[in-house]
Amino acid sequence: MPQAIRSGAVLLLTLTFLWAAASAQQTTLPKPPRFTLNDKPERVLANYPLGVIDRNAAFSHHGKAHQQFTLPNQREGWLYDVGEKEWHRTYTLVFGKDGKVIDVMFFDHGRHEKYGLTALQVQSKAPRTQQPSIAPGPE
Repeated sequence: MPQAIRSGAVLLLTLTFLWAAASAQQTTLPKPPRFTLNDKPERVLANYPLGVIDRNAAFSHHGKAHQQFTLPNQREGWLYDVGEKEWHRTYTLVFGKDGKVIDVMFFDHGRHEKYGLTALQVQSKAPRTQQPSIAPGPE
């Protein structure tokens, strides 16, 4: 009987450490912005942490996708539909081979206008901080 109690205690300690490690890992990830009709899509796309959020973190933050599919480039996509039928927006998370979000595609199905953006587009237009040049050449 003492052997069974020791085994149970070891299992309990192991599970406790694993749970603590998983919780610590999740708290260190940045929180992506929510997909809503009220937020400006440019702000959402500019603030989405690309290359950091994995499938589990995306699922826990955004919930189950309304649709999951494979994009033409063989990447996995999760589509989130926000709004009503007459006017709604879609955000599609694009996952890389490592299972992390590498892009977010936005499309506005407006009453009068339709347009789309991607997080890569918006983030590439953001002003970059001045960093010292590491290569020789004119300054």
